[in-house]
Amino acid sequence: MKKHKNLFILFIIIFSILFLIPIWSVKYVPLQDWPVFMEFSYIIANFSNFSSTFAIKIVPPPYLTGFLILAGLMLLFPPLIAGKILLSIYIISFFASFYYYLRMQNPKCLFLYFFAPLLVFNYFFGKGNINFILSLPLFLFVLPITLKKINNYRGKDLLIIFFLSLILYFTHLFTYLVFLLILLILILVKKKGALLFAVSFIPLLSFIGYFLTNKAPLELSFYNSFFAKYLSIRDSFGTWTPYIDVILLAIPFIMLFFMVIKGWRKTAKEWKLIIFGLLILIIIVPVEVYTFSRIDQRILPFLFFILLLFPEGKRGFKFMYLFSSLLIVLSLVNLAMKEKAFVALQPKIERCIGVMSMVPQNKSVVSIGTKRYYIGVMNPFLHILSYSVPLNENVNISSYMMEYRPLYRKDKLPRPKMKSGLAMNREEILAHYDYFFIMEDKDSFERQIQDFTKPVYLDNEIKLFNKK
Repeated sequence: MKKHKNLFILFIIIFSILFLIPIWSVKYVPLQDWPVFMEFSYIIANFSNFSSTFAIKIVPPPYLTGFLILAGLMLLFPPLIAGKILLSIYIISFFASFYYYLRMQNPKCLFLYFFAPLLVFNYFFGKGNINFILSLPLFLFVLPITLKKINNYRGKDLLIIFFLSLILYFTHLFTYLVFLLILLILILVKKKGALLFAVSFIPLLSFIGYFLTNKAPLELSFYNSFFAKYLSIRDSFGTWTPYIDVILLAIPFIMLFFMVIKGWRKTAKEWKLIIFGLLILIIIVPVEVYTFSRIDQRILPFLFFILLLFPEGKRGFKFMYLFSSLLIVLSLVNLAMKEKAFVALQPKIERCIGVMSMVPQNKSVVSIGTKRYYIGVMNPFLHILSYSVPLNENVNISSYMMEYRPLYRKDKLPRPKMKSGLAMNREEILAHYDYFFIMEDKDSFERQIQDFTKPVYLDNEIKLFNKK
């Protein structure tokens, strides 16, 4: 299959077109944190309109690339179209980089390329972790380019590797750290390329400045159980719609696992060290060290290394064509499921945004009730209020996870502190906000504020209240 370069280019084109359908077939892409990402990108693109409310951080965080790209696109296209273009860039680059990585690092197993359509709509895509998903195709391009230069590099090569490392760092910190770890192990084993590692390490100095200038708290905490950290099938396989996703992905991954075991002895020593290094990294790093990524974001890249590196010694796979056909069929089923979910969510999302448009631009609004609306592991309504910024330029909302953004709000608005369905800081919320957006099947949230508010809009589970 490695001789069929043109065939794989055709597959890249076909898969890209097919997997762009869910993005472009709906008006609002229903990813969990996507509205927040749109919000901050819009503010960056139109910063002069928001400079009285927001300020730029002195040292930018290592989650910057996606914001800047989307902000640039918003200068050329309407916000919703610009967002879809960015997601399209991710999908196309994911398919292209997956093939490039295999062709450069594991050309004997190009049939593994058909895992790409199973993984493109992964857990992090559903969660709307845009900088992280953008870092994956970037990693798959940057690592082979860098490894190719270990034995022979010139001054211009060092400059190229530095800029690629810098872009990877500013896209996502964890993916960049994994890149550094792999490069370090390979250089130590081969005893060549130390200067390559040195120039790749330089961007990390920016993180020290970012950490110090933001006076970051250092929170050290670990997952409560081994099962939750390592054996969560749902999170590991990147699923986010109902559990049938696990079935779709479990079959080929189990087959791959046996291939890995069978070819373990033929795997090069440095790649064995890399996998153990990654295991140690997952074990020892706390869930949060300030702007370090969450533990769930460490599983997908770990799977990439198993997937793309370990069957390296296999010269042939007896059931290669059958296995590839199975992956294609499962991918098409997965695609159909995602498209169905996207389309099914649209009417409710459009109703929510229509309700939010009733809030005057100069009035503050807060969302206090969407906890029941999870679709698998994501809640597309959790941050839907953030659409108020790109669609209405209403910034009088509480911003989500400000510490991870390149901007910070000068007058931070309080966020609801929910516990067992109760707003623990109800008085504080009532004091700061004029409107209250609620989504709930019953009336538990509504009853908590009904004495202080009057209804503006009531439509089954979607509600809007105004303070008396």
